[in-house]
Amino acid sequence: MRSILIAVVAGAWTLVSAWAGPAVRVAALHPLMADLAHQVGGERVEVFDLVGEGGNPHRYEPQPEDLRKMRAASLVLAAGKGLEPYLDRVSASLGGVTVVEVGRTIPSLAVGADEVYTCCPQHAPGSIDPHWWHGIESMRRAARVVAQALGEADPTGRDGYLANAAAYGKRLEGLKRWAKDELAKVPRAQRKLVTAHNAFAYFSKEFGFEVIAVAGLNKEQNTTPKDLAKTIGSVRASGVRAVFPEEDASDKALQSIAKATGTRISTALIADGNGTGANAGFEGMIRHNVGCIVRALAAP
Repeated sequence: MRSILIAVVAGAWTLVSAWAGPAVRVAALHPLMADLAHQVGGERVEVFDLVGEGGNPHRYEPQPEDLRKMRAASLVLAAGKGLEPYLDRVSASLGGVTVVEVGRTIPSLAVGADEVYTCCPQHAPGSIDPHWWHGIESMRRAARVVAQALGEADPTGRDGYLANAAAYGKRLEGLKRWAKDELAKVPRAQRKLVTAHNAFAYFSKEFGFEVIAVAGLNKEQNTTPKDLAKTIGSVRASGVRAVFPEEDASDKALQSIAKATGTRISTALIADGNGTGANAGFEGMIRHNVGCIVRALAAP
């Protein structure tokens, strides 16, 4: 009897040990790709968030320790659409580790081709806007992309990943309904987002806003006096009440615009998934941004 008990306990320990560690290691090159990996992967996934909570993916450049983590991973998740200019170089150094550009198959917006971009920095015709993660529908699609990639790396967990993506998609449906109800409080004439850089087009298209941006698709882009003058003219013509700085970005140009146009400076938006604390992750970012927009632009 004692020998049977020992065998049962040993067998149980073997099963626990087999599931004690993660089945897949994922390295993420964007805070929101790390969030997606957590949402879809659950406890079967260990995530290396290389940019980190509050980090700026526009400024990120992989360091030697990051490369070691990527080589130790099964998957590397990038936002794609040209956001990571170093991606080809890094991919070639990873020795066969699968790199997934999560945004590759998500419908793109192009500056100059989509009416949502009202003003102002000029780009080459058809420049792809990489900020797809501001669209709730985009993130629902992205969850399925991540589930498929995790399932290929870990076939045993495939059904669980797909179920997690579906559950997350349902939660995002609720988030979108809430956001639409909240943003309905903003009068149609005020549905213009004057922001530090051109990051909110996917959000704006989904919820019926227009974009008036000071800088271009990268917040590190310098604003020329010509761009600033054009933005001031557009803000005056729009009649909008407030302008929106961004976390981790200079608001110097927006201060000049607000002074010249008599608008007020709103609470800073989260543009690149670099929120912290309660505002970290996609849902936290959306709830924060919607709250800021409604408080600034809704009728008093």
